[in-house]
Amino acid sequence: MKLFGVGVLLFCASLPAFASDPDFARHLNRIETLLSNDEVDKAADLAKAIVADNEEQNALHQRLLGYIYLNEGDYNRAYLAYTKALEYRKLPESLRQDVLGALVSLSMKRGRPEVAIQYGKTYLAEFPTFQPVEHLYTRALFSEKRYEEALKQANAIIARYGNVPEFIWQIKLLSEEQLQQHRALINTTRVIQDKYGHDVRWQRKKAASYAALGEVRAALKTLQAEVKAGAELTEADYLNMSQYASMLGDIDQAKRLLNQGISSESVTVNREVLKRKLQYHIQAKEWAEAWEVVSVLNKEPELYLVKAQTRIASQLQRWEDTAKVAQLGIDMGGHTDPFLWEILGYSAMKTNQLELARSAYERLKLLDPNSDADVWLKTLDLMGK
Repeated sequence: MKLFGVGVLLFCASLPAFASDPDFARHLNRIETLLSNDEVDKAADLAKAIVADNEEQNALHQRLLGYIYLNEGDYNRAYLAYTKALEYRKLPESLRQDVLGALVSLSMKRGRPEVAIQYGKTYLAEFPTFQPVEHLYTRALFSEKRYEEALKQANAIIARYGNVPEFIWQIKLLSEEQLQQHRALINTTRVIQDKYGHDVRWQRKKAASYAALGEVRAALKTLQAEVKAGAELTEADYLNMSQYASMLGDIDQAKRLLNQGISSESVTVNREVLKRKLQYHIQAKEWAEAWEVVSVLNKEPELYLVKAQTRIASQLQRWEDTAKVAQLGIDMGGHTDPFLWEILGYSAMKTNQLELARSAYERLKLLDPNSDADVWLKTLDLMGK
């Protein structure tokens, strides 16, 4: 990295201690020459061997060591050296600017974005804007999930410079996503793809933003365009498309898209996918198909799925199964649910289990006095005569 830490020789005249210490100045000049000739190993050996006699010398020496260690990839030592150089309060502005910039970069290399933010703020408050530091500062803000600040900084860079790298636009888009600025994200997606080429990643985010804005048709069309373009779709893509179609009331398309995902092996048939299939079959009133799916799901029963199976069984007029599943739902914790008692009473009556039907309707009457329990109890009285 040669953006920071160079130019030692240029600032020697600004430190008067060198006049009384020609040997130290000569060593620095020698190191500078070696670095300019790319003889980094020799420069490093000499830099590590010399010893500073005062604060001024030590500031330049530590700055130089920081650059050497940075070049060697020893980021921890480089960070320590630059930090020591910064401690010298009389460090000339040009050197301080260089050291602060290096510390911003090193903090990111060391995985410490929170520290990079501190040095970045100081740098930007004291010195003219410098694009590499601004880039690092923006990346650090995003890494620390400070999305509002990251977005503000990214927008400032985009407004200030003409040659903005793609990752700044990406930080802008991803920050807008986190801040739920959906309309802005859609516009940013268009700019990114105009500048840097089409990418299905951004189309997915664009579709999600359309959906969040309630523009479900636009969301579906965005992903369908990717299908036509030959993009390799993920499980999430197929699930989202099928859900969008369902939200638009096109259940046949929803089922077709989900099945396409399964057929292409992009979608794994797991419990969540089976729940999705069940949802579509119920919406389409395909009760036989719904029964098959819910029967598989309720091998590991969940109360709401048991209730759904009860309803499906009643639609199929499978009254014995209806009574059995309703009783299971009650036993699983649905004993205060009027729906389960009502359907248990009706299915028991249909299967001539009159005492069970009576007890179910009596319980329904307690839970919901406004229900039709009294009507059915009178019906049972007539049936018993």
